[in-house]
Amino acid sequence: MEVKNHITFIETPVYRDELNRFHDYLSVMNRASSTIAWYLQDTALFLRYVEKECGIKELVNVGKRELREFLAHEIARGISRTSLTRRVSGIKSFFRFLIRKGTVKSGSIITVRTPRKEKKLPKVSSQEEILRMLNDAFPDTQLGRRDRAIVAFLYGTGARVSELIGLNTADIDPRTGLVKLTGKGNKVRIVPAGEYVIQRIEDWIAAREAPSDAVFTSLSGRRLSARHIRNILEGAIRRASLNARMSPHTMRHSFATHLLENGVDVRIVQELLGHVSLSTTQIYTHLTRERLKAVYERYHPHA
Repeated sequence: MEVKNHITFIETPVYRDELNRFHDYLSVMNRASSTIAWYLQDTALFLRYVEKECGIKELVNVGKRELREFLAHEIARGISRTSLTRRVSGIKSFFRFLIRKGTVKSGSIITVRTPRKEKKLPKVSSQEEILRMLNDAFPDTQLGRRDRAIVAFLYGTGARVSELIGLNTADIDPRTGLVKLTGKGNKVRIVPAGEYVIQRIEDWIAAREAPSDAVFTSLSGRRLSARHIRNILEGAIRRASLNARMSPHTMRHSFATHLLENGVDVRIVQELLGHVSLSTTQIYTHLTRERLKAVYERYHPHA
């Protein structure tokens, strides 16, 4: 993307001059070339709209009204929510730059709220796929026992990969089946793992030869990385001959969705996932509704 090509479409000299200065400022700030290109393009589109549709030739006269009209124009054109959010970010950055250097006094335009990004429904695997993988994908070897324990733990607790990697043997209470997870911001929560998960972990620890405080390690006793976990899951999918794409986070999504589908209260799922906000968990309730609709449309004669 040629960065400065966007500026040539601007007719108002002061707009062109300030865009060139903005480009130089972003370059000095060591912004990524792609960021500079997008910020410049998005701001140029806005200023082009302002000079053509609003007839404004002075930056001091450009405010939140013009930005809102521009955003409405872009929405009418069918722009995606992601692109709209990026447009607002670039334009606000340009006007913050103008305010810092004193070209513009009023900061009303930077108070315009950035449109929320569309929430994409998380990918979820079926219970049958996960159980098939647990039953068929792992040989009875040291690594096979470890890898089965990893997949069982992800699905059985809804843990994040970072929480699995950081798990120590002292965090597991085999008697109660409870596990201590340390999540984002070092927040600790206690979750049930279930008899099956605990047994798979004990099978692995009994088979490994290198002692370690960490639960999930290499054969030499080193704590695993997130890449290791992804590779283990991809290998299990191949061995189980599943026509599916799963990531460790897919297991977390599946854990939450399957609980809700089986009648568990959303607030309990929130606690188990370690979500601060209930709204974060509620995306799974939407997902279960979508799945119910899909089943209805597929099987009900009146669909």
